[in-house]
Amino acid sequence: MSLERLSGLLPKELSASAARDKIDPATLRVKLPELKELQVSDDAIRRAQPLLLDVIAQNKICDSCTGYEHCGKMGDAKGMQYRLDLYNGQLVLKTSYCSPFLEYLALSRAARYQSYSERTPYDLQLAFANFPKSQRVRKPKLFAAAQTFANQYKPGDDMKGLYIFGPAGVGKTHLLHAMINRLEERKVPAIFVRVDALFDRLRSMIGEGKDIEPALETFSTVPVLALDEIGQERPNEFTLEKLFRIVNQRFAAKLPTLYTSNFAPPNLYDRMPLDMANFIDPLKSRIIGGTRVGYLDGTDYRIANAEILDV
Repeated sequence: MSLERLSGLLPKELSASAARDKIDPATLRVKLPELKELQVSDDAIRRAQPLLLDVIAQNKICDSCTGYEHCGKMGDAKGMQYRLDLYNGQLVLKTSYCSPFLEYLALSRAARYQSYSERTPYDLQLAFANFPKSQRVRKPKLFAAAQTFANQYKPGDDMKGLYIFGPAGVGKTHLLHAMINRLEERKVPAIFVRVDALFDRLRSMIGEGKDIEPALETFSTVPVLALDEIGQERPNEFTLEKLFRIVNQRFAAKLPTLYTSNFAPPNLYDRMPLDMANFIDPLKSRIIGGTRVGYLDGTDYRIANAEILDV
């Protein structure tokens, strides 16, 4: 960044003081230890004195930082940090985004993702610790795989998702919520949504004249997407086309997707007409290729714990 560019982003009084003050190079080395590390000559320091004074002013603002939203810098300098470097014997500035700005962006993205996530207060209480012990004992590899993903996955990792299938009431959705809750504790952005609710939302947006592209892009790019009860919705050309788009984009970008279903992956949408095979076969292929598959069966917890009155 040039001196003129930086000065234009600073309060006028700071730029003016940089122009008139004359400070000994030794004093500037004390205030900016990187000058010593770069082995900058006294002449180079004198030539760059206005720039260095402005950097000191910027550092002073950063030292009292209370978050990006309260940044005291001006214009494009807000959210930026500066590092001195030497190029052909002259001091130059290298810029990058500061940590508070990156944290602000992450929180903003997380808030946007949360607006698409469909979860109840009860869902937020579902954890690995309260997952039925009998199922943990019966399916130790599946339980361990879910824990490993939830505890270790970081955005950018090349890690497969998980496809959990089996009959109703055996804990598939509980395990999915446990994973999402742990990921959110670790600040890993994730969306949980029932597949039928996803398409209801898209249809509602279309009915209200809204653009569905931002929603599709969000589902396609969130670091972790959890699709609950895939195959239970009423599939048609619209739903399968949009689902394929989401799954295909995530598969190509190596973004993990988590699924629950009553159907084994090869049996998804088997009752659809043959002319829909151009969506269904590639969809199933990408789902299988992007996940580790686990079967969860057992007693239907809801039926086993039903309250029976006046039998």
